Amino acid sequence: MTHLSPASRRTFLKLSALAGGGLLAAWHMPLAAVEDSSAAVDGVYQPNAFVRINPDNRITIITAAAEIGQGTLTAIPMLVAEELDADWDLVSWELANSTREYNNPKTFTQLTAGSTTISSLYQQQRQAGAAVRAVLIKAAARKWGVSASLLETNLSRVIDRINNRSATYGELASDAARISLPRSPTLKKPSEFTIIGKPKIRLDGVQKSNGSAKYGFDLYLPGMLTAMVRRPPKFGAKLVSFNADEVKMSPGIVDVVEIPGGIAVVGTDFWSVRQGREKLRPVWDYGQAASFSSEDQYSLYDSLMDKRGTLRKNTGLVALAQLRADQTLESTFRFPYLAHAPMEPLNVVIDYRGRECDIWCGTQWPDADRAAASSVLDLPIGRVKFHTMLSGGGFGRRGTMDQDFVREAAHLAKIIRKPLKLVWTREDDIKGGYYRPSAVVRLKGSLNKRGQVTSILGRIASQSVAIGPLMEAFITLIGEDVRTAQGIRDIPYDIPNLRAEVHYEKNEVPVNWMRSVANSFNIFALETFIDELAEAAEQDPYEFRRNMLGSNRRCRAVLDVVTDLASWASPAPAGIYRGIALLNSYNSFIAQVVEIGLDGNQVMVHRVVSAVDCGITVNPDLVKAQIESGIVFGLSSAMGEISIKNGEVEQSNFHNYPILKIYQTPAIETHFLSSDESPGGVGELGVPCVAPALANAVYQATGERIKSLPMFDKDLVLRQT
Repeated sequence: MTHLSPASRRTFLKLSALAGGGLLAAWHMPLAAVEDSSAAVDGVYQPNAFVRINPDNRITIITAAAEIGQGTLTAIPMLVAEELDADWDLVSWELANSTREYNNPKTFTQLTAGSTTISSLYQQQRQAGAAVRAVLIKAAARKWGVSASLLETNLSRVIDRINNRSATYGELASDAARISLPRSPTLKKPSEFTIIGKPKIRLDGVQKSNGSAKYGFDLYLPGMLTAMVRRPPKFGAKLVSFNADEVKMSPGIVDVVEIPGGIAVVGTDFWSVRQGREKLRPVWDYGQAASFSSEDQYSLYDSLMDKRGTLRKNTGLVALAQLRADQTLESTFRFPYLAHAPMEPLNVVIDYRGRECDIWCGTQWPDADRAAASSVLDLPIGRVKFHTMLSGGGFGRRGTMDQDFVREAAHLAKIIRKPLKLVWTREDDIKGGYYRPSAVVRLKGSLNKRGQVTSILGRIASQSVAIGPLMEAFITLIGEDVRTAQGIRDIPYDIPNLRAEVHYEKNEVPVNWMRSVANSFNIFALETFIDELAEAAEQDPYEFRRNMLGSNRRCRAVLDVVTDLASWASPAPAGIYRGIALLNSYNSFIAQVVEIGLDGNQVMVHRVVSAVDCGITVNPDLVKAQIESGIVFGLSSAMGEISIKNGEVEQSNFHNYPILKIYQTPAIETHFLSSDESPGGVGELGVPCVAPALANAVYQATGERIKSLPMFDKDLVLRQT
């Protein structure tokens, strides 16, 4: 278990209380307390929080991590089913509730973020399956009067080969229910795996394909009302007045009330509520909000680049190394705000009945959402029942530190006291939600006469998504520093003198982690700057990187593999230009090569090749999908921006905040390195490298270094299939 300082420990207690209404001192699998203390109910056997066995031998795996498209409803059941020796054709899934039994054993909360799901649950879920398997064997041994050591399992059956008999898990359920689970069950060796490592088809694929899968937006309760909120058009504005009585007379409108987030309009259906909201004529006090603009923010950040910031990493003597350098290079990079823009807009269904409450929501942080609703409604947390739904994308937006959309719904439900669905439109979220912070990054690097990098100074100005003692404790637990210096402070290269500084600036624009967090901008700056240094050293970008990797064998391996796959050593075909980038993050490693062509003054992305080492791959197809989706996300992010003018966001929907369409997506080739290392994170791994690799290819084609995003002022033409 991670050891915390006294101050961090106190903060950790607060984090635990927020996340689940109580402290889970150390991970434990919820077990039957004593022998003969439980029994199967109607033949259904649930020996722990994660496994349920039906009499017909069907097995349900109860999954604690949120399903936001990444495949947890398949990957986690695979972990359990492997050790359980389950018949995969009889396995199904169920999303867990938000009780503390389902807290992540690494973070002590039910947050799905930070690429931690598989790495955190790998051992726990295997133990859950192995413990149930051990009990089923013991139940069969007692029933048959033989030694458990003589029995084996396969395809959800316990088998006695000596006596030529077997029993299904469902048949043994009642007997097994009277036996306690072992605390430390024996786990399989990787060489014994029959499910882990195999490309199993997604368990939720059919339901998502035929429309039977239920997302938050699909939920309807009898008599349910619909609600929307008119929020300030400029961040930090205060409500002065609004015309509630007039709007209440509109067709379908039930009520108009003020809540902390703005003005809520409640009615019988979405269209009536939306029309009623448009009739509001709120008066706002904008204060300083009206003067805020992206360009002014960039100017402020630029002015900070010559000043020392908060120290996040300091190795060696950077100033001395740069003083003695044969060459010194400096580059400054600008990055805009970005929106998460999940396909399913935010929504919450809430039924508050005075003494108790039910909430249905697609979320990445259900236990924190539950605690927030409990606080707003002034209810004991045990009287708030949270039903986690499938989410149509999240990317961090459904896991905010203040649980904004659930808290908003709770405030409204406290007034209305009828079942209601709070709906955010995409315009609501893009114009007034949470954003990946904008940033300015300056890198200064030095080379000696042998063309070796002797130092790098990284200076970053941005808003932080991780300030305060609560987040400090959380970062300590997840083991990955997701603060603003992420990607610079943990650089994979052997740089003898490295310094990372951050200027943390505050303003009214709400920011939150977004897929790959600070890596999304720092890796672009770092990996394009590495190409600059390679050119100054008159070295090939691949060889230059490789020579700096020293003992970092896993980074060196993915770099070697990707350049081999992309035929880096051979001249590119006429009209084709290549760029490369490298990343180590979340205990995983990726190298990417992007191939482009030119059509006049336009760039065509033809191909993206990735080499990935993420340790043991539970399901190669799911991991491949994660890398591919990360590439599409990274390319989309490199082309988009959220710009603010006179305090107001200028973008509103996909027409002016576009994401790649399927026909625009380049050919993507993903290759995995065989590994017996523990699983690393992959949800964010594919995002950071593709944009700098693309920018490096653009330089090879045009001689233009791209140092400001979005990447092009003109349209980017992508390969069409």
